Amino acid sequence: MLATREALRFEAYQEIEDAGEVGPAELSVVLCSDKHITQLNSEWRNKAEPTDVLSFGMDMDASDGYPVRLLGDLVISLDTAEQQAQERGYGLLDECRVLLVHGLLHLLGYDHEIGVEEATAMAAAERHILDTLGWKGEGLIAAAESSSATDGISREEADDVISRGISRQGDSDVEASTSYSMESGTRTLLDARSKVLPSSVQALRAAINAGVRICLATGKARPAAIAAMQPVGLAGEGLVVSSKGPGIFLQGLAVHGKDGALLPGEDLPGSIVQSAFQYSVERGVPLCAFLGDTCATLRMTDELQDLHQTYYEPLARVASSLDEILAGPPVKKLLFMTDPSIVDRQLRPHWEAALEGRGAEVMQAVPTMLELVPRGVNKWVGLQALLLDLDLPREAVMAIGDGGNDLHIVANAGLGVAMGNAMPVVKEAAAVVVANNDEDGVAEAIERFVL
Repeated sequence: MLATREALRFEAYQEIEDAGEVGPAELSVVLCSDKHITQLNSEWRNKAEPTDVLSFGMDMDASDGYPVRLLGDLVISLDTAEQQAQERGYGLLDECRVLLVHGLLHLLGYDHEIGVEEATAMAAAERHILDTLGWKGEGLIAAAESSSATDGISREEADDVISRGISRQGDSDVEASTSYSMESGTRTLLDARSKVLPSSVQALRAAINAGVRICLATGKARPAAIAAMQPVGLAGEGLVVSSKGPGIFLQGLAVHGKDGALLPGEDLPGSIVQSAFQYSVERGVPLCAFLGDTCATLRMTDELQDLHQTYYEPLARVASSLDEILAGPPVKKLLFMTDPSIVDRQLRPHWEAALEGRGAEVMQAVPTMLELVPRGVNKWVGLQALLLDLDLPREAVMAIGDGGNDLHIVANAGLGVAMGNAMPVVKEAAAVVVANNDEDGVAEAIERFVL
């Protein structure tokens, strides 16, 4: 498919031309089934599930010498496009046009997954192009926000990203139920189809509109949490997570106070950082150091690229030496990423023994990763520091959870709430059990105990 000035109105073409400064350009578009796009998604993104559109950019130098710029390939699933068109109330052709614009902007350098500002810019560009061409729809990003669906976010991608706390601003009289905090894991919000139930988003928005302050509690870095919340319209100042508000990140290792400033916390000893990177170099196992909002490594690998592209974590900066990393900001945690068999048979046994008596321990959230973290730090420890900064008592806190990493915060909060699908140990620690993640459990908890 060749995009020409005759095929587009001049204004829309100019918007595209200005966005990428590409001049005349050629774009290949493939229309396929869910089966085919699932194969591509699995091969290139390690996600064995269908998606709506994939963008494959051409090497920057591949077009040298050609009269037109070769942008690359777009692959659109007609099966998924048809389903989304029905959900959004317009035709298949209209949805394909929305996906075409979205994928094209990705090829021109837009990326809504790396931050709120980038997502806002890309959404505006989508609307401008669609409006100029007279095509239906506000754009894929706006559609995702309005439908409250987590397009492209699977359970593994968003693992613990939607963990959150809610506290009502204003009168601190706990008995009058005007001060609360709520925390929940990603599986709490995602249903069996890896979608956020509309009831959950509606309840959260109702809480926000009622003056409720929402604090995220997650195992991810703050930029990753912001990027993951953007598709459901819950990232930004005054919403679920932002760079200027409170939040608990990296499983409680990075706690930001009411103004977004980092509070004092635990770091990994330099000797462990040094040992881990020496092990990484000797064994060839990818390793990433989390410094708070940034990451660092000694060697970029496909695995660490995937950590950024699939899991939304900050793209690691490649340091020139281990000394450079050690001289920089304190390391909060270290993350090895490799084949699950290597994690189970080599990494875990080695580091469980190596960390004994050194003030650190291993933690594992997904099969391909092993984390080294300061011993004894968890979401509850992080929440205690945050409550001190917010001047809120423990009794004012409601915590919702389902996973093992939610145990301490559910057990110690003023009101601990477990989802119906929670691990047995979390249910035992909770004061209340609500419906599961497929049956409006999050909405039930908010409506019963917050609103």
